[in-house]
Parts: sequence; C-alpha cells; structure tokens
Amino acid sequence: MSRSTLFPIFTFPIILAVGIVMIPVNPDYNDHALAVQAVELTEHWFVGHLISAIAFSFSIWASREILGVLKKAPWFTLIFFAFGAGLYAAGLGADGIGPVAVKASGESAIIFFDGSGWWVSGVFMAATLFFGIGLFIIISNSIQYHLVKGIWRYIIFISALVFVSAPAIPSGWGLYGVAFAAFGVFIPIGFALRHAPDLA
Repeated sequence: MSRSTLFPIFTFPIILAVGIVMIPVNPDYNDHALAVQAVELTEHWFVGHLISAIAFSFSIWASREILGVLKKAPWFTLIFFAFGAGLYAAGLGADGIGPVAVKASGESAIIFFDGSGWWVSGVFMAATLFFGIGLFIIISNSIQYHLVKGIWRYIIFISALVFVSAPAIPSGWGLYGVAFAAFGVFIPIGFALRHAPDLA
C-alpha cells in the first residue's frame, strides 16, 4: 500500500497519545475537586482534549483505508466508526471546553463537573460502544482473512479489549490505557497492510 494510504493508520494512535499525555491526570473522577485542579492547568486541559478529539477524525480515515483492503467486511462497519468517533469528539469537546468556559466566566469549574452528571459520561459510553463494534469487526476480519498473523493476532485482540474497557476506569489513567491500546491495534495492522495481498 502507498504511504498516503498508511498515513492515517499510523497517525491516529500517535495524535491520540499526544493529546492524552497533554491532559492533566485526574486520578479519581468521583472527586470533582481534583478535576478542578486539573482544569487550573487550562492550556494543557483544553489543548489536550482538542488534540484527542482531532485524533478521532483520523480514526475514521484510518478505518476507511483498512476497510479498503478488508473488502469482505460488512458495509456498515465504517458507520459504527463514524458514530463512535463523532461521539468521542463531542465528549472530548464538551469535557475540554465546558469547565474552561465556566472558569472563564468567573465561576468554579466544579459547577460543570457537578452538573454534567451522566450527560458527558453517557456520550463517552455510547462512543465506546459504537467505536468498539467497528474495531472488533475490523480485527475479526483481519484475523479471518490472514491480514494479521502469528502472535500479532492476539496482540490486536487484547489491545481492542483494553481500548473498550479502559474508559470504564474511574481515573484519568484509564486514558493512558486507551492510548496504549490504540498503538496495539493500529500499528500492527498498519505494518501488515504494507505487504497486504488483495483480500477481496
């Protein structure tokens, strides 16, 4: 495959990792006071969420390129990725802009965290569901049609499990699990695609 085709596949996990590393870690999501402390690092908080949201636009591009090779994958797979990525971007945008906007108004950012409740969490849960379905369709097809072979089959499968389960960890450290898992899924598939046969 061409370098331009592989570009989004390798770029998605890299951009996502950069964004997640920039977000100040809140070790306990249930403690809103800790979240407020993280928001005090306003530039890191905002830019980290923004970069992470941008990364998910690359995930749609990456999945489209992978599905271009996995031509037997269901046609609706890209729809799951698009819905999931869109919801991730929406959740990251709300979580990144909301508390900063409240803080800029002269109020405490804790108002956002106390008031958001399940609104933002629900968006992330739906995002994980849709994106996870698309992810497992790609992985099952990559294994079934021998795009990914050997130990890499287990690595991408376990990484996908981590990707969809890490957001359930009530701590900012769970985001690092998501970033690590994105590498574990997309990088092996990207390298496999460099010498991929026609799987039509």
